Amino acid sequence: MDTIYQAHKNHGSITFAESECSDGMCCFTCVIPQNNRHIGLFKSLWKSGTGYSHVKLLVTSEGHKNELYDSCKFLDFAISKSSTDASLEMDLRCSIYKSRPRQCMGYPDKAGESLYERICGPCIFNEYTAPGAYKQLIYKREWNAFYAIRDSEEVIRSVFVHEGSLVAREALLKTKDVHLATLSVETEELDYILVPIPKRTQNILYSSEQHQPIATIRQAYHQWEEKIQRNLQNHYGSEWETRLKNAIEMEEKDVRKRCNEDTADNLEC
Repeated sequence: MDTIYQAHKNHGSITFAESECSDGMCCFTCVIPQNNRHIGLFKSLWKSGTGYSHVKLLVTSEGHKNELYDSCKFLDFAISKSSTDASLEMDLRCSIYKSRPRQCMGYPDKAGESLYERICGPCIFNEYTAPGAYKQLIYKREWNAFYAIRDSEEVIRSVFVHEGSLVAREALLKTKDVHLATLSVETEELDYILVPIPKRTQNILYSSEQHQPIATIRQAYHQWEEKIQRNLQNHYGSEWETRLKNAIEMEEKDVRKRCNEDTADNLEC
């Protein structure tokens, strides 16, 4: 059984570096084909990234079993201390970015196709930061996500920039909401440091018009109709259109209600 517990009294915070696609969530197997089949023969011989085999994506949601995902072979994972305060910065990026597979080049703006996999839809980070109403409709649940870093001196040294492993580990464990955990990985019980994935989007530099945060169900459906419709049909069958319409109406009603409340509060001031 997975065991999660608080490490220390936390302070400071962890954010994403201000660089293109620095969240890196799409580089895990929830999008990448199993066994990295998108890589091809020659790229399979290239050097692995610092995150591969050492860092996993842990997804948790109430009433569901924890999900643990491996990364693409070429994912680089780096953590560094901020130059201005006590916070830490994470930067996840492709180590072969300019030569990355065709599916990855097209994602998320258009489907990347191969013999094995078709990648399309909103990027995972956008869905992770989406409003609860969107996730409840499309996935019937909301979730939290963590980067699970193997708790070993070698791994911490490889992902933490310009710091020794002991200093780096202490800095990580003193960061807000970071936990230690023992997770079941295949047949082993292994120790990990769980770093919550920030939902703040202002530090991410988006690479295109379509790679933007999901604000509403209507907006998301307009951009990703094929993918979202497929999810709805799987969940609700012939009722999917009614469910979609009702969810949009409810979401927009809630927005109007909040706007009216805010207007009333401002008038009282």
